[in-house]
Amino acid sequence: MDLRKQLGQRVDAAHFAGEATVVERHGTPRAVLVSYEWWVQHGGEETEPTEPTEAG
Repeated sequence: MDLRKQLGQRVDAAHFAGEATVVERHGTPRAVLVSYEWWVQHGGEETEPTEPTEAG
């Protein structure tokens, strides 16, 4: 899946259906997209949004 093309759908799936999306780069897991509510309930800090950065 090309996340760039389906980001809105995956965000909605996380928020409305509780689905997590594993983000990979070159076949290696790099991040997980989950709902904000899930993040806070599982120990994530409530913080102000940050701007994404380009990382290799």
